Order: sequence, then C-alpha cells, then structure tokens
Amino acid sequence: MTTHALETQWNDYMAAFGSVEPAERDRLLARCVSDAVVFTNPGGKGETRLALAAHIADFQHKMPGMYFRTDKVYPQSKTLLAVWSMYKADHTKVATGYNFVNLDEAGRFAYMAGFF
Repeated sequence: MTTHALETQWNDYMAAFGSVEPAERDRLLARCVSDAVVFTNPGGKGETRLALAAHIADFQHKMPGMYFRTDKVYPQSKTLLAVWSMYKADHTKVATGYNFVNLDEAGRFAYMAGFF
C-alpha cells in the first residue's frame, strides 16, 4: 500500500470522527477499518467496527462539533503511526495525539492504539 493510499485511508478515519450522519460514518469506517478492529485509547476501547462507530457517536454526543486533522502519517510495512490534532467547532486547536495502527491482510486498520 502506498503512502498516499494510507494517508487517504487515515483521513477517511479522521472524517468519521467529525459531525457526519451515522450512515456516512459507517461508510467511511467500512472503507478503512476491519470488521474485527481492536481499538484502545484513553476515552474507551472495543473490539469491533460497530463498537468503534458507537464510541465515535458517543464522542460527538459529548463533544459536539469537535473534529480532527491529520498532521503526519508515518507508514512502515503493515503498520503506521499517525500524528493528529483535535479542534473545537470554532477551529481552536485543543490537543495533539498519536495513533499506532496495525493493518490486516486487506490493508484495513485491525488494531488501533490512541495516545493523547
């Protein structure tokens, strides 16, 4: 998988965290995340794409209008490290974080560990 393809895939994942309709969130996640994804971060953890979608919906419920932008993606074989920033709805940057990601055989995200 090319660096550009991984960046596009990561940006789809970031877009799923934004203020999008549930059907659009599901579409974005289906493109980039394994059905059996394992995810963990200080805000929650889970073991399926459906659990991840619920986690994201809860995030938007608690923090409406928050969104993320990718700062840099560092691919390495079937892993990547993503650096991102979180913004309020008024575009004020509030945090920088990191995700370590393993890809499955199809190139979708299978394991995601977020640090912030």
